[in-house]
Amino acid sequence: MSRTHAHPLRRSLERSWPALSLPLGWKSAGVLALLCSGVAWASLPRVVAMPLDQQRQWQALGVAPLSNGGTSGMPMAPTDAVATVDFVPKRAAPTSAPIIAPVAPVQPTGPLRIRGRVGDGLYWSLRAAGASPQVAAQYLAALATEIDVGDVTPSDGFDLVLGADRQLLYAGLSRAMSSSLQLVRWTANGRSEWIDAANAERPAPSVGGLMMPANGPVTSYFGYRYHPILHFTRFHAGVDIGAGWGSPIVAAADGQVIGAGWSGGYGREVQIAHGSGIVSLYGHMSEIVAQPGSFVHAGQLIGYVGSSGLSTGPHLHFEVRQGGQPVNPLGVRLVSAPVVDTHLAESVKARLAALLKVGTRS
Repeated sequence: MSRTHAHPLRRSLERSWPALSLPLGWKSAGVLALLCSGVAWASLPRVVAMPLDQQRQWQALGVAPLSNGGTSGMPMAPTDAVATVDFVPKRAAPTSAPIIAPVAPVQPTGPLRIRGRVGDGLYWSLRAAGASPQVAAQYLAALATEIDVGDVTPSDGFDLVLGADRQLLYAGLSRAMSSSLQLVRWTANGRSEWIDAANAERPAPSVGGLMMPANGPVTSYFGYRYHPILHFTRFHAGVDIGAGWGSPIVAAADGQVIGAGWSGGYGREVQIAHGSGIVSLYGHMSEIVAQPGSFVHAGQLIGYVGSSGLSTGPHLHFEVRQGGQPVNPLGVRLVSAPVVDTHLAESVKARLAALLKVGTRS
């Protein structure tokens, strides 16, 4: 195309930008691209400064993470569309409480009996028969007071009776290879224990010797000694055990409490009869636990060490009398059977008979 026949727009541009009069080529193309980019930049919107409160409102409307400054629930400024209200009625309170179906109180169920065979495992057999984990644990603990639970055989049979509160009252075990157990929970004087009703009237084995009733060294032996308070030589009818104040005192052997209270120079004292005229005495207690007339087992708590009566400090005076005469406690051997509480045995058997009347669990 000759210049005389060029397009009018081209001639106009050539007059304004002489570079366009050059022959079309890469230089002309570059200039044209620069021109187009300038026009595009000129067409971009200009950033208009907004007040800070409007910027926050736009930010609240935008979707952005909190880490990048996003906000949510921001109150908006009122617009012309807002209409004022002269009166806002107060919401009326409900005239009656919402209807809620009354929940019937849980009624305690009656006694429950569970029986079965040991089989492959006592615990899981108990669970399969309907015993809860807590009841199964109570049953095993009851058996452990008499036997090694690991010695039961698959052919042995278990028998449980639960009270209304689902506490174990009876733990029975019929054993093919040994004597059966009929353990009855017995509570007396605030103390709960398991008593084997099957052997309640059977005397306990003979005791080879008395156990030490308190934990401590012997500080004064049986025989004549210089009394630290009276300051003259005097016969010491027992042994003194150097235990600290408040240390537990236990019965030296099975027997019946025939005295529990204040006894002159002995202070707070407990006396236990063991049969065959043998009586043990525990003096200078700070507190007495045993009750007069009650039956105690060897090792059962009867009181606490103190310094009551004629005493220079906390200790236990332990004395043993045979036929009313003091003997050396460290040399006493009980060759006779301890006292048997026949009344207790009868009561336990009556309790057992009542428990075994509970029906079998269906």
